[in-house]
This record gives sequence, C-alpha cells and structure tokens, in this order.
Amino acid sequence: MRRHTMADNFTKITEHLYKFCDTCNVYIIKDGDRGILIDAGSGKVLDYLDKIGISHIDWVVHTHHHRDQCWGDDKLIEKGAGIAVPEYERYLFEEVEEFWNHRRIYDNYNDRNTFFSIGKNIPVKAILQDYEAFTWHNYKLEIVPAKGHTMGSIALVAEIDGKKIAFTGDLIYEGGKLYQLHAMEYSYGDMIGLLFTHQSIRKLAFKAPNLCLPSHGPIIEKPGLCIKQLKHRIRRLVRLTCPEKEECLNEHLYSISNHLLWGGALTCSNFYVIKSDSGKALFIDYGHVFGEHMHVGSDREDQEVMRFVAHHLEELFAEYGIKKINAVIPSHVHDDHTCGIPYLQKHLGVECWTIKQMAPILENPARWSSTPCCYHEPIRIDRRFSDGEEFTWEEYRFRIYHVPGQTEFHSVIVTTIDNTKIAFTGDNIFEYPVATWGSHTEADPIQTQVFRNSFQLSMHKKCKEVMNKILPERICPGHGETFYFDKLKAEEYSDYIDQKETLFRELSPEPAEQYSDLFWARLLPYQSVVKSGEEQEFTLLVRNNFGKAKEFRAELLAPKEWKIVKGSGRIRLSSGSSGEIIMTIKAPTNPANGIFRQLVTAEIHIDSIPQGPVAEALVQVKRP
Repeated sequence: MRRHTMADNFTKITEHLYKFCDTCNVYIIKDGDRGILIDAGSGKVLDYLDKIGISHIDWVVHTHHHRDQCWGDDKLIEKGAGIAVPEYERYLFEEVEEFWNHRRIYDNYNDRNTFFSIGKNIPVKAILQDYEAFTWHNYKLEIVPAKGHTMGSIALVAEIDGKKIAFTGDLIYEGGKLYQLHAMEYSYGDMIGLLFTHQSIRKLAFKAPNLCLPSHGPIIEKPGLCIKQLKHRIRRLVRLTCPEKEECLNEHLYSISNHLLWGGALTCSNFYVIKSDSGKALFIDYGHVFGEHMHVGSDREDQEVMRFVAHHLEELFAEYGIKKINAVIPSHVHDDHTCGIPYLQKHLGVECWTIKQMAPILENPARWSSTPCCYHEPIRIDRRFSDGEEFTWEEYRFRIYHVPGQTEFHSVIVTTIDNTKIAFTGDNIFEYPVATWGSHTEADPIQTQVFRNSFQLSMHKKCKEVMNKILPERICPGHGETFYFDKLKAEEYSDYIDQKETLFRELSPEPAEQYSDLFWARLLPYQSVVKSGEEQEFTLLVRNNFGKAKEFRAELLAPKEWKIVKGSGRIRLSSGSSGEIIMTIKAPTNPANGIFRQLVTAEIHIDSIPQGPVAEALVQVKRP
C-alpha cells in the first residue's frame, strides 16, 4: 500500500487519517480544520498541523500512560486540547506525583513498567472506560481492553474512510512481535504479560481490523497474519518457560454434564453456566479468566483497582447455542467471584440475584470496604432472597441459604442438574489431601476461614447444619476441581469444623467469641468523600459477644479540622445481639492543602471499660 509522505513528518493513511513520527507514532483524525490525536509524543506535531490544514486539536486520546506517549500533553493543553485517558491508568496521569512520592525503591519486586510514567500531574478531562466508546464529530472510537504492554492499556477501534482501523498502542508490533519484551514482566521474572497479551490480541482478532496502527514501528497492514504469528510465538514461549500456564491461553468451556458448564480449574475463580433447554443461561459467579488478573502480589500499585476483562462469552454463544444470559448469582461477595458482574449487567442486560445478607456489600462496596476483597464497582441487585428461600428458573428449582463460612457474606445454592444434586459452595468447602497410596489420594472436606472476613465462632455451625441438611451429591466449589459428596463426607466435614472450633477456643481468652471477632465493632461508611462544609453521618455497628447484657458507649474521634455535630452515643445489648449508634461530623469549609484520606475512629467503652479507638473509617474532602 503506497502512502503519500509530506515533508517526512506526516504520512497520509486515508483521506482523514494521518501518522506523525515522534517519540511514538502520533495519529491524527481530521474533520475540517479540527482534529484529535491518538497519543501525543513530545507535542512536536503542533508545529506541523498547518501542513494538513488543521488549526485546532480538540482531544488527545491516550492508549496508555508511558511518558513517550504523553510528555507533550502540557503543550496540547495550553492550546485548548482535552486529555482522555484509559480508566485504569488515570492515576498515572492526574495523580502521578503521588505515585512517584510513594513508589517503593528498595526490596522492590514489582517489575511492571510503571517506572516509565510521566513526572508531573496531567489534568484529565475524559475517562476512557473499557467496552464503551469515545465519540468525536462523526467518529466513534470503541474502547477495547488491551492489557499486556501495560496493565491498563486500551486499543481504539473506529471506522475511518470505509476502513476498520485499530489503534493498538504497544500491544503488538509489525511481523508478529512485541515492542518491548521486558514489558511482559509484571512480578519479578514472571513474564505473565504474555498471558495478558495473548488474551488481548485474541479479542482484537474478533474485531477484524483492516489496519492496526501501533505506537511504535510500521503500520500493520495484515493484522490477521500478525496476530496469528504473535499468538504462535507467545504459546511457544509459555510452553517452554511456564508450561503449567499454557491452559490459560485456551479459554475453553468444559462440560460437567449436559446442562452444566464451567471454565476449568485454571480460571481464577470457578464460574458455572447452567443451560436451559430453551437456550438461556444462568451463571453462578463470574470472575477473572485466570488468576494472574488479580495482581495481589508485588505487581500491585497502591493506587490501583482491579480490572476485569470479559472472557468465554464468544464460545458460549457460538458453540453452545446460548441466546441469552438471564441472571448471575454470586456465591459470595469477593471480587474474584463478582468482578465480571458489572460487565454482564451493562453490556448484556443480565440481572444479579443474591441472598439479602450479601446485597448491601455488593450494592455499596465503598461503604463496606473494610471487608477484604470488595470489588470497587457497585452491582445492581435485581432480586433478593431470604435464607432458605426456594425459587425457580426455567426448568430448574433452586434453594439458596445464607452460609457464613469463609466470609460472613456467603451463600450456598442448591439445585438438581441432569439428575445430580449440585451444591455451589463458593469458597466455603474444599477437599484437602490427607494421605496418598500409589496413584490414590484420600481427601477430606475442610471449611475455610479468614478472620478479617468477619469471622465469628458460631458461623461454621451454620455451615455444618446446612451441608448436613442438603447432602448434595456433587460439590461445585469456588476454586479447583468439583468433587463428590455424601453422608460420610458430611460427617468428616462436621468433625473438621468441631475440631477447629475447639482449638480456636483453647487459644482464645474468654469469651472466645469476642477475642476471635475482628469486627465486633464496625464503622460505616468505611470510605466517604464529602464536599467542604457538608456533614457526614456514621453508623457504628456493634455485636455483644459476651454471655450477658452489656452497655456499649462510643465517641467519634475526627481530624482536628472537622467539626463534631453528634459525637457520641450508647446502646444496651442483650447477649448475642447487635445494634447501632449514629454519629455525625462536618467537613471543614476551607480544607488545608494536601488533604487526602484522613482517619476517623470510634472510641468504645463496654460497661465503662475502655477499649480504645477500635473501629476506623476514612474520609476525604472534595473541594468545590
């Protein structure tokens, strides 16, 4: 394909699309005498715009945060351009000074190339949300996740002059190559960027672009071939260096029975698909495609939130005859099981059904984020169930139970599929190998617990009662392989719970319920952003774990700039009961410079015995 070169600065790709060579490739979409840039490089493009008849740049639309892409943004801003950035890299533009101020230097095993961030905050005017679109004049740029070269990278796909164009950042390089191989390291020496890149180029191939316009190197004129070459090379390298991860490249659904599918044991957290004879589907959980998307280790940046990338859906619709996904039922509130639900709701119209004890956390994660593993996006709850409630979907009859186990906010869903009684047990029950003879391994069922997940000693009694009551034939857990269950397994499970509770009690002072309960006092909302001069109400939830009635008295301790409106309260609770105390503070009218999060605590007395400032919350002033 021959293209007209203009004074060695611009290459005309189509009638309204140009390439400018700088520290990165800068692409210009033109409409009349106005234009937008895909990435900015040094900003040198401003000196040459008159050559192509452009007098004003409206937007700079970034594919990722690296400074070779954005170090000229300030020049564009001075000329009136707005800056649009990927949502998961926003903090590396407008809060990058804070990033550098807190970046770990020594004992650092984070190999991600966030070190190639700019040094000065860049004001952001628009956020580019995954799977949404950025519209300018008659051009609609589809925002496609392109995780790989960086965690938050995007590609932009648009119809320009009759061609489908993909602006791919540094996801892929001409000839089926990677622009920077070292960018594939996220944690120390792990190369998991290969898995992300493979997933991203696989999704890009479904878009069938006519051209890929990368941030570096020549235009990719045969995207299909280039993607095929890169996929093949990535697979070979994964097979050589981490063969246990090769299955992550496949993204296949597996049949448990005729009407029950799952994503396989290498999905980050199991999700299950129940098929109806009418071609509809119901999901149990929907998390990440594989565990590396969690970023819970050294490769996590402090200002980051978890990013979900859709998976398995093309296969579900194309190969299994599914016409519609009606609903998703999360087994529990944790992000690795729920992070895909907002995507299903926004883009496929899927409803979310849940036990009522889980609904507040899913609907308002910021309020409840003292609980570990909360996903940051609120989830709309379309149907709430009571504990033990029976309901039907298509030809199936279900029963759902509130079963607090690994977390207080947990359920178990029971139904019969293809003549087998199935229990979807989330992260409550797993099999643990206890002995091996030759090729045979004996495994006993265990009950998990995490103390910060609002563990209370009485919770696992409910787990034991429910599992003995329902006696499923097969367990579909939240992680790992499914396994069979029977009365003997239920007895082993019950015995495990009894033994563990006994040991917990032996290790704890009396009352053991109090000294094993981290959240006997909880302050809500845990996170709040308040306008200057506005009031913020807090609810202190308290549990009486003592064997007799107790009085709980609380006083709210706020930062010195804040005004106490209603700063204390008391409540008398009978043994085993819960209650709440309401207190209020007011944000300062003129907050000091540099106020970010500030700590609010509640000092608590139990029958006049001081417990100290036990419960905490975080407040932040939003300037007018």
